[in-house]
Formats: sequence, C-alpha cells, structure tokens
Amino acid sequence: MIRAAIICTLALGGLAGCSDPDKAILFDGMSFKGRLKADKEDKRSFVATAAPVSQGLDGAREAARYEGTTYCVRKYGRSEINWVASPGAKATALNIVEDTLTVQGRCAE
Repeated sequence: MIRAAIICTLALGGLAGCSDPDKAILFDGMSFKGRLKADKEDKRSFVATAAPVSQGLDGAREAARYEGTTYCVRKYGRSEINWVASPGAKATALNIVEDTLTVQGRCAE
C-alpha cells in the first residue's frame, strides 16, 4: 500500500512539470519563461522578466512586453503601459542579468 502511494506520488510529480506545447506562446519562434511582480504600494506599477535571453533578444523583449500587457489588460482593461525601463530600449540600455531581461512599467490610467 505504501509502495503504491509512493509510485503514484512520483508519477503525479512528474506530470506536474508537463505542459501542453500546443498552448505555449512563442516569441520569435522560441518559448520564454516570463514573470511579473506588481508593486505592493502601487499595483499599477510592475516589474516583468523574461528568460533565457540567450535564445534571442527580440523574443525576450516581446515576452517581457507580453507579461506587462496581459497584466494591465486583466487588471485595468487597458494595454497602454508607461515604461520606466522599456523592452524597446537599445540593447546596451537593457537590464539583462544572468540571462534574464528585466523591464519596469506602469499600467496607464
């Protein structure tokens, strides 16, 4: 009985990491891991990340922009963003650390 429970737990744990590749959103033909964190004081302000940049800078830019845009649309019904650190900035001005692009913006009012 315990052995069966352990096997089931391992099997479910393995499946938890799977995702449907048909539903993945690709940027420049590649899949990027995007995250967004809203500011605690001002929920309209956020920091978004996309990785790995080594797969392609243009794809990473669009993945980070997508995180911000979907957040603003879901929370405030608008896709307009006032960028503080824009994904469209020159490559030398982008914040890229450890293969992760970080951008910062605020959903327009």
